[in-house]
Amino acid sequence: MRTLVLAAALTALPGCAHVAAGGASPVHAVAALPAAPTPERHDFSATLAEGQPVAIDNPYGDVRLRFGGYAHAVELHVVLQQPVTAAPITLAPVHDAAHFRFAPRLPAGATVAAGQRVDVVAFIPVGHAVSVRTEQGLIESHGVRGDIDLRSVSGAIAIRGTQGRVQAQTGAGAIEASFATAPQGSQQRLATSTGNIVLAIDDHLDATLDLATSGVFATEFSLEVERLAGQEPNKRARAVVGEDRARITLESRRGEIRLLRRSAFIPLGGKPAEQEYEDNDSD
Repeated sequence: MRTLVLAAALTALPGCAHVAAGGASPVHAVAALPAAPTPERHDFSATLAEGQPVAIDNPYGDVRLRFGGYAHAVELHVVLQQPVTAAPITLAPVHDAAHFRFAPRLPAGATVAAGQRVDVVAFIPVGHAVSVRTEQGLIESHGVRGDIDLRSVSGAIAIRGTQGRVQAQTGAGAIEASFATAPQGSQQRLATSTGNIVLAIDDHLDATLDLATSGVFATEFSLEVERLAGQEPNKRARAVVGEDRARITLESRRGEIRLLRRSAFIPLGGKPAEQEYEDNDSD
């Protein structure tokens, strides 16, 4: 009995093995997983020249854009998760006469360690265009008052409350957007290779919409649909909402395209959000 109790106690200790009676194979304890890295916060800010663009290229996580006020100043709030044994990611932005650019990078030849990531919240002042690039990370833009150019290799993109021209493109990621009146004369585009697109608009959009997919059109507006046999996408549709003063293109090879009125907008997999996509200064 004492022998059995001692054997059980040894088995419970980390790194100890228990050899069963009769020469059975040993059972080894599983090594404890390393603790997750403690998040580190880094803040950056800069005064911009009037109209100076902002560029964010973050291959290691998400990027969220917010309205940054009326002064010509950009603010970045960065959360870094850096395992002790991982190669360090350089965070310092570059600010010169041409642009403000934030592009975190690992040393040449280094690869991303498990648990290593960078997430960014950027406050963009009125009148400044911003471009964002990610790999798999989410791109989210709320209330930005300037042109935005958002591109991800495979991450999702979400847009609302933008007062400027929108360009958004991803691979397999979904795109969800909400547009008010389109800037007159503008050409805007939402494109994904295989993901779904949801665009919530109202009757005062004042734009022509061109839609293309091999998937399904779901809409609360009248569409003129043309089938393109042997092509991908294999369907093209057109709708004019309000006056024909701008153009918006929605493209997906195989994803569903949903064109909805903003009061009835339901995000993919989400709950009704009748007020969620109204424009306001608090975005």
